Amino acid sequence: MVSGGGGDPSQNPMGLKGNTLLIAQGISLLGFSVLNVALNFYNSWLLTVRYETVDGKEVTVEGPVAGGGPNFNFPVFYTMWHMVASVLGASVILLFVMKPETGFPSFKQFWDYKFALVVIAACTSLNIGCNNVSLTMVSLFLNQVIKATGPMPTMLFSVLFDGKKYGWGMILSCVAIVGATILAVPTSSSGPSTSGAGVIVCIISTLAASLKPVVMSIVMKGSVERPKLPATVVLFYDTFISFWFMLIYWLASAERTAVIHYIGNGNGAIAVGLIIAGASMAFMFNLCNYFFVMLTSALTTTVAANGVKVVNIVISAITTGISATRNWIGVALVCLALVVYAYFSYAAKGKPPPNLLANPFAKSEYTNSGPDAEAGTSTKATEGTRLTDGKSEAPECGSCCIVS
Repeated sequence: MVSGGGGDPSQNPMGLKGNTLLIAQGISLLGFSVLNVALNFYNSWLLTVRYETVDGKEVTVEGPVAGGGPNFNFPVFYTMWHMVASVLGASVILLFVMKPETGFPSFKQFWDYKFALVVIAACTSLNIGCNNVSLTMVSLFLNQVIKATGPMPTMLFSVLFDGKKYGWGMILSCVAIVGATILAVPTSSSGPSTSGAGVIVCIISTLAASLKPVVMSIVMKGSVERPKLPATVVLFYDTFISFWFMLIYWLASAERTAVIHYIGNGNGAIAVGLIIAGASMAFMFNLCNYFFVMLTSALTTTVAANGVKVVNIVISAITTGISATRNWIGVALVCLALVVYAYFSYAAKGKPPPNLLANPFAKSEYTNSGPDAEAGTSTKATEGTRLTDGKSEAPECGSCCIVS
């Protein structure tokens, strides 16, 4: 249940209250949840590559397969257009919904934050690119289970680079997620075959996704020299730079030939239509995600995201044909551990930082504050925290993102 939006209309950037606010929250939650699940399954269907045996060798099938999906074997090219959709989404918000106090993105502003923004964009490129590449090698179920371990590397990166502190509840729930994930991973005898390369690519995606919010959090805290950047401004730079990273990779990779062959075989109209459909869903997801955070809180979004992740894991396990008892026990434990993690994350809000798993020497050029607890006791993030016009604290850094 979405809560925290109707108490104080003055805290609501859109000025909504009562039933109108509840309806807006419900619509944004529905869009956030449905588009999250839809994009994951759509991408998996689109990017699952089919093979055929020719002269005793397995070769990639070029073009759509009857009853087997579009068979896109150019995941980075496909993902590149999601970046375009996200730039457009961020621009719409910045120009028409909530103009930032820092002004519309400019070259001078980018140059002030260039190192952090390039790192963020590199993380996005690796996360989304590798995530979609992994979907050509492993099932959506295995992809989602591996991605569920994200809280553990995020915690470690936060300790190393942002000086955060965590209690035993957060630590043990992250360990439980990783342990349950190992149980959930199917073997060749209990489920679909597992590609070692696909697993490695998915792990790289998970690590990049875990590092990104830590760097974003640092940038969005600001400093004496540099004002903090709103989430939508960071999103604009992030996806704009990521587009060029992906374009350069595509031009230099074998994907360029794959796209030419796919279109040259008379599949151009199909490819364009499917790419536009995926990019449109990414565009709408970013808008729903933004409004969901703005109308509720980043904490509510985190809990909802964990809930959607559970749905993705369970549905993908069923559709993938997972049957072994060990795997299903692992799935159940992953889901339970995610719920426990969300609970301890909620409980940590507003509490003094614990003296566990801390790096007291971590300090960034972008932040003038010392170590803080999960989500920052210095920011006092609570269920009532809203995403405002450039005044949001670090917890809002995930307000707009791409499904991964």
